[in-house]
Amino acid sequence: MFHFTKAVFMVGARIIGSYFAWIRKYAKHPEKYPFEVRYFRLQKLLRKLNRGLSVEYHVQGLEKLPEETCCIVSNHLSAFDPLLLITCFDKPCTFVSKKELANKPFVGKIIQDIDGLFIDRQDLKQSLRVMMKVEEDLKKKNKNWIIYPEGTRNKDQLHNVAMFHHGTFRPAVKAGVPIVPVAVYGTFRPLKGKPQFKKYPTFVKVLDPIYPSEYQNMTTQDIANLMQERIERAVTFELRKLDHQEMVGTKNYRFNDII
Repeated sequence: MFHFTKAVFMVGARIIGSYFAWIRKYAKHPEKYPFEVRYFRLQKLLRKLNRGLSVEYHVQGLEKLPEETCCIVSNHLSAFDPLLLITCFDKPCTFVSKKELANKPFVGKIIQDIDGLFIDRQDLKQSLRVMMKVEEDLKKKNKNWIIYPEGTRNKDQLHNVAMFHHGTFRPAVKAGVPIVPVAVYGTFRPLKGKPQFKKYPTFVKVLDPIYPSEYQNMTTQDIANLMQERIERAVTFELRKLDHQEMVGTKNYRFNDII
């Protein structure tokens, strides 16, 4: 349990102080504070938390993020995924999350701090309303949105990417913004209940965006298939290989016998 003990020792007081000093305040009245202020303050806190958790970042392709407003789509392995992307992305963004997180004391407030939305996967009408809000926000060029097309976490480490739902691409298509595929790996380790490692490498690769001029004659299913293929290829043939190079020889690593 040294993993979490170290994190609490290093940043526990700061997290608690931040929660009462500004996290709850921002969540209650986000309209009173500029989005950039809220985002970068949260980013700074998350970076300190990740250092406490011994998380290492291996990031590629940040220069591919468009200057203009965009929709970022990524594979989803853990609740740690959005925290990692916020930590890495200096272009302010927010994300759509499952409604179960809304009432979580810390996580729920963080999502509200950066104008995140909660979706009820069992309620089609509510899901459509949320996606319409994302669409309207993208049209206003307010901020970048992170969406997970798989719809839920992929808990099978050996099954790299689950099926992408084409409906999650409609807000970006209707708003006419670039769609940026992002591949992540290693995020299933840092929040494990029984930490086993001294370091927790995580990997992010921003892939080539697809612009409206490229997808204007494609269906949302075509786009979903293309994004899934690109992300799955990057995870399978690049990020998993890099992860293995970082982890091999580490005590308790399950693939130590594969050189």
